[in-house]
Amino acid sequence: MVYKGAKILEYQTIRPFFTIIEIFTISVIIIEFIINYATFIAVLIKKKEFSFKAFLNQFINTLFLANIIAMIPFYILPYPYTLLVVLARLLQFGRFSKKIQELLDVIKNSFYELTWFFTIFAFFLFVSSISIYIAESPYNPAFRSLFNAVWWSIVTATTVGYGDIVPITKTGKIIASFLMIFGIISIAMLTGIITSAFTRKIIESKLNKEATMQKKINELLNHYIICGFGKITSLVAEALKSNNQDFVIIEKDKDKANDAIDHGYLAVNADAADETVLMQTGIMRAKGIAILTNSDAENLYILMSAKELNKDIFAIARVNARENEEEAIKRFKRLGATTISPYHASATRVARMILAPHAADALFSIAGSREAIEIDEIGIPKGGIYDGKMIKQTNIRSTYNLMIIALAQEVFNPNEQKIEKKLKFNPSGDDIIDADTILICVGLSQDLQRFKKDIGST
Repeated sequence: MVYKGAKILEYQTIRPFFTIIEIFTISVIIIEFIINYATFIAVLIKKKEFSFKAFLNQFINTLFLANIIAMIPFYILPYPYTLLVVLARLLQFGRFSKKIQELLDVIKNSFYELTWFFTIFAFFLFVSSISIYIAESPYNPAFRSLFNAVWWSIVTATTVGYGDIVPITKTGKIIASFLMIFGIISIAMLTGIITSAFTRKIIESKLNKEATMQKKINELLNHYIICGFGKITSLVAEALKSNNQDFVIIEKDKDKANDAIDHGYLAVNADAADETVLMQTGIMRAKGIAILTNSDAENLYILMSAKELNKDIFAIARVNARENEEEAIKRFKRLGATTISPYHASATRVARMILAPHAADALFSIAGSREAIEIDEIGIPKGGIYDGKMIKQTNIRSTYNLMIIALAQEVFNPNEQKIEKKLKFNPSGDDIIDADTILICVGLSQDLQRFKKDIGST
């Protein structure tokens, strides 16, 4: 009987403590849940990408279910199911651990300032406690305990001000006035120290990210530089990524650059017309540059800068002008760029689909990066097994099941005194291929890759 009574007393003593912990835990999880999803919705609205589908995709996932389970009070579910609550909360606090570690790093980095602050703060609390005790204890029963004097100093200095103990003497009120002012200044100083530490942490983190990204860019070779990041560029980037082609994006709009980084791409927030930026992104090592901003003038500046640094680089430029489109295309071509016009390309595609729908389907299925059949260009290595041979002497069709639909060769134009690319469609078996020839082939992706690997083509 005594044992049972002791157990009941122990339960009644411990239960309020666990109730406080339970309320605190659930409150933290709910606040974090609201902040995360409010931030997610705000980002979608800012990017003008908010939709009910995106909203549902964010909510209907394992993490969302873990959040909901973690919010359930521990004592509601029967024993076996309480393990789910425990696991869900462990998952949540596992996510919190990184944030806690960041907070500890901030405190560690500001240890010197915080040590001085709390030393001075403790000294003033000690002086004020002794002073108020001496001034008030003879006249005020509430201050006849040194503990009460220390309690009053802490409550006053932190601006909590419970009002349970107040000075009644003139000297005590003067001490209180100075302590209140000191408390306000102390809170401002502490806030400044912590804010400064977090700011330094954010700046260091940003610099580390930029340094890491620049290091990755410096390691790129035979990559592509994409100028501008928008709807068209995002599709280009997605296609390049799916084909394991290295690239780096240059975007002068900060939000768009961050959006590119959020997609997992290497991106630089800078002006692509700046030669220094082009050098930093490896213009001399790059395989090509795609200039896809919304401004023709800007595209021309970027193209001129790129060609000045690397005159042999392959360049694609977007033409945005609807009026005088042909004149704009000529300007880009004079600078050595292949041009693409979204309006012209869309109109051509629609026309083809109307006039020859089956042929258009076949053509676009080959051009689509997501299809098994692809069209690719393959360079013939100098001194390789196919260098100097006629097409009919090769085993490209029989061994690799590839169709050569065109040959691309660089020829010298004596009129304009420059080297131009010449395309020959539907080549015959007697056409000779050599190291200066690029084969335009159609076939399965795996066959194209196997052919490239066997002949050592890049």
